[in-house]
Amino acid sequence: MLFARKKKKEIIKSNKLIAFATLLLGATLCALSFNFFLLPNNIVVGFSGLSVIASSIWGMKPSVFLGISYVVILILSFIFLGKESTKYSIIGSIIYPFLVEATSHLTPYVDFNVVEKIVIIVGGALLTGFGSGLVYKVGYSTGGSDVLNQLLSKLFKQPIGPCMFISNSVIITLGLVNFGVQTLIYSIIVVYIESVVVDKVMIGISQSKSFEIITEKEKDVKTFLLSQLSHGVTIIDAKGGYTGNDVKIIMCVIPTKEYMLVKQNVLAIDPKALIMVRDVYEIVGNK
Repeated sequence: MLFARKKKKEIIKSNKLIAFATLLLGATLCALSFNFFLLPNNIVVGFSGLSVIASSIWGMKPSVFLGISYVVILILSFIFLGKESTKYSIIGSIIYPFLVEATSHLTPYVDFNVVEKIVIIVGGALLTGFGSGLVYKVGYSTGGSDVLNQLLSKLFKQPIGPCMFISNSVIITLGLVNFGVQTLIYSIIVVYIESVVVDKVMIGISQSKSFEIITEKEKDVKTFLLSQLSHGVTIIDAKGGYTGNDVKIIMCVIPTKEYMLVKQNVLAIDPKALIMVRDVYEIVGNK
């Protein structure tokens, strides 16, 4: 019993170390992307974008602006969101401004003048999205706009999604006022690419599809899936909401590359079949 408890503590400690190392790596990638790609091109996204504006108007170092604003946001978070919601943002809020300052000293050694601006912008968005995805995947955040969106959601009783849209819109509009239309367009591109990459890092790239099929030719469809494709199926009993008739739902998970093959053959067997398809990112247990 004592050995089991000791082993459990070792596993928990190991997981925490891995999570912290992942946070550090992700935050470092975000800081590198900011200094190498986003700051030199006046890309205005999130609190880092506000630091770009502050640097342009007042000559304030981005790391200083981020450090001060993050402290203010954390205090507000502690007051309105509580200790539990705030604790996962504290480490990232301390580390990220420090890394922005540390990596800023590397920029003189790298020259991107020969690279097309759009390539630099896309590269920065990809790197930031990858870094942010790593941070979010282990349950942390780099503070700033993440905490701000939670505060707005709490104060105005709105979902996180609209709050993110509002905060990003305000920040990007400030960028438009200070830097012009080109910055607006590039910033929107960065926001979109970042969001896509973050999702892919957090939940992965779908390698499989889940088919849910309602058909009057259940046996024929099942035979096709079992015999010709050698995929297991699950039969789920269901009832039509309007007709009240008993129906069978055939569920089957297949590789993405076989998507069109399954769809076409099922419709060939029963043109009236109802097919629902979803992305599957992970399968755990018996397959």
